[in-house]
Amino acid sequence: MSKLKQCIYTVILLLTCLMASPFIYKQIWDSSQAKKPKAGAKEPSVSASEPAEKPSDAQDATAATDGQGNTAATADPGTTTEPAAQPTTEASPVTYVSSGPEYFNDALFIGDSRTVGIRDYGGLKNADYFCNIGLSAYQIDNTTIDGQTVWGRLNAKKYGKIYVMLGINEVGNDIDGTFAKFRKLIDGIREVQPDALVYIQGNLHVASYAETSIISNARIDLLNSRIRELADYKKIFYLEVNSLFDDENGALTADFTSDGTHVLAKYYITWTDWLCENTVSPDGSTPAKESSTFASEAAAEAETTTQNKKPQNEEFSNQ
Repeated sequence: MSKLKQCIYTVILLLTCLMASPFIYKQIWDSSQAKKPKAGAKEPSVSASEPAEKPSDAQDATAATDGQGNTAATADPGTTTEPAAQPTTEASPVTYVSSGPEYFNDALFIGDSRTVGIRDYGGLKNADYFCNIGLSAYQIDNTTIDGQTVWGRLNAKKYGKIYVMLGINEVGNDIDGTFAKFRKLIDGIREVQPDALVYIQGNLHVASYAETSIISNARIDLLNSRIRELADYKKIFYLEVNSLFDDENGALTADFTSDGTHVLAKYYITWTDWLCENTVSPDGSTPAKESSTFASEAAAEAETTTQNKKPQNEEFSNQ
């Protein structure tokens, strides 16, 4: 190719580039602007009807109040600090009244080793019991006691009152999951025994020295506050005996226990006396108060045969 032709081609190429460059530059500019957010744009908000995923108990909010109203930081999942839940202290919507031991002739007690203690050392020998060391709301459907499941027992006899205390074996688990299992049990009881009064007993505290990263009074209070939500005070009632046995710090009084988790045998009489003082009638009327010496007689028996003995220690399963 001659030099003249090369020059001509070069000039044409330069002219072409010159003419096309404004269009190329505009495309580059538009593309860069499209990647920038607009000044007024906002992130989409979560609808109130579709909340974001709820954190687990170990991932609760960054601060909570303790029993004295102070703010205390809560922990992330790797720490052992417990949520500073407060026990519910508002007055009950009903007025509980006293009844004699006959009130419990048609009663069934369902529970773990604390209920075993009520059965073995308390003054209500006329009641029925479905209780076992280590029993939990997670395992109760498949647990057999005296050849029956809890549902077999509930279908075999009509009860007027059913007392339930479960949760100490589950308190180290996710509170929402435990509450769901407990609610399923209460719903099942109401379905099988629709005419019975259901008394939910809040879980007994442990002594301060018995608290661990898994079992603590803060978590017990948190679980108790959830299961209390099930009470409608018409057919389902909530009772909490902790006021009877707590020390000034809201823990099980050390003098009342030898293992930090169960009261001594002689104090189960105190417990059952307290249950007699907190009853309601199926029709809402005041039950007749019966004069009885059952408490003193049972107390003497417990003093003679099980002096300061406690129920077998419970290995908390948290399952």
